[in-house]
Amino acid sequence: MQASLTTIIVFLIYIVVLLSLGYIAHLRVKKSDDFSAEYWVGGRSFGPWLVAFTWATSWTSGGSFIGTPAIYYTYGWTALLWQAGAGVLGIIGIIAIGRRVSTIASERNCMTLPDLFVDRYESNSMGILAALIILVFGIAYMVSQYVAAARILEVIAEIPYTIGIISFAVIVGLYTSFGGIRGVAYTNIFQGLIMVGGSIAIAIIMVIKGGGLTQITKTMLAQDPSLVVAPGPNNWLPINSAISMFFVLGVAVMAQPHVVTRLFSVKDVDSVKKSGVLVSIVTFIWFICLFISSIAGKSLIPNIDIPDQIFPTIVVNYSSKIFAGIMLSAPFAAVMSTVASLLLSTSSAIIRDIYEKNINSNMDDNKLKKMSYMTTVGISVLVMILALNPPSFLQAIVIFAISGFAASFTIPIVMGLFWSGATKTGGITSMLMGFLTLIILYVFKIPDPLGFNPLVWGLIVSLITMVIVSKVTKKSSKEIMNRYFGID
Repeated sequence: MQASLTTIIVFLIYIVVLLSLGYIAHLRVKKSDDFSAEYWVGGRSFGPWLVAFTWATSWTSGGSFIGTPAIYYTYGWTALLWQAGAGVLGIIGIIAIGRRVSTIASERNCMTLPDLFVDRYESNSMGILAALIILVFGIAYMVSQYVAAARILEVIAEIPYTIGIISFAVIVGLYTSFGGIRGVAYTNIFQGLIMVGGSIAIAIIMVIKGGGLTQITKTMLAQDPSLVVAPGPNNWLPINSAISMFFVLGVAVMAQPHVVTRLFSVKDVDSVKKSGVLVSIVTFIWFICLFISSIAGKSLIPNIDIPDQIFPTIVVNYSSKIFAGIMLSAPFAAVMSTVASLLLSTSSAIIRDIYEKNINSNMDDNKLKKMSYMTTVGISVLVMILALNPPSFLQAIVIFAISGFAASFTIPIVMGLFWSGATKTGGITSMLMGFLTLIILYVFKIPDPLGFNPLVWGLIVSLITMVIVSKVTKKSSKEIMNRYFGID
């Protein structure tokens, strides 16, 4: 169903605001004496609100407003168990590692996640490996976001999928390339507020349209009883899968490079603590409201050809024209904020972690700017091409990407920060084995062993590798032991 002209105009105004915020950030970048510090970490000047919203909107991607509602819509009440891990992401992600990560990043001038690995494990090779892994899963993740953007434009204005992909690539490529992390942060605040407000508004509207939660549940029960009780339709979420998804959607957040590096931009430790509280509140509101909206959509629209279109469809069908324009900006905001963060992470992996550190360490600011802009735009174009043939379920590629990051980086991050016994060789083999375990299980389409998601096995292999290899290899230097653990 095509949105009205009023809805489209409101949506276009939103796009103009985003580009304007990106331009304002670009002016700040131009005035900076240190391009790298300003472009990648915002001069380490962000307070709790900027950190919280850049963290939350980077993690709460297009999958959260397009793919996740499709899961809620398809599998009903059981999907709450599937999403449970996300409820602790603020606590685990920021409170557990935030203070330590932000402090070390500031002291050692780390601007990317590979920077952190290089410093802790004293291995440039580990930095290169991390950068390559970021490219693999970062590009996969961005493909899912481009798909989400095109789906939204299909519903809003019946824009053909291919045209939607191209339009999105141009918009997000412009404001990310020239605004850097500050451009992302400015737009994230604006987008985050829209996402919160839009989620609450559509949830209220849908509950009213569905006759209340009790009636919505009764309607779903009449459609299919398995929509109301675990494990869901077709035994969708047995206990092993539920445990797996806690790791995939909860614990794994601490290993997403485009999310973790938001902590590198924080101005002080107090801001980190406040950010943790804000993130927990904001994400809880988003997910519970999206769940309510989606199951109400199931009761009102029992069948839809493309489940990924359920959120934009209910917005267009059940809200006013102006409100629809604002609310349809919410999933688009989630998509754009995540893609912007991922673009910066992947472009920094190429420019800073591979090229600058290993090929040309004497680049002046002008050359660095040009290469950063060109690389960001180039990645955007590449992802656009890959997204032209989309997967049937958006959330499938999202899960693959975040699982890949988590399997590769979670153990090296956590053990590196909190275990003095972690060694250089242990770190690099742990990262590599976690990565290979997940890739092998996916590439060879091996059914989830013992019912657990490939990520769980990746984490187990990565952990075992880290401990065993670290026990039999050369220990970290005295400098590292003192800097990270206070051991002389």
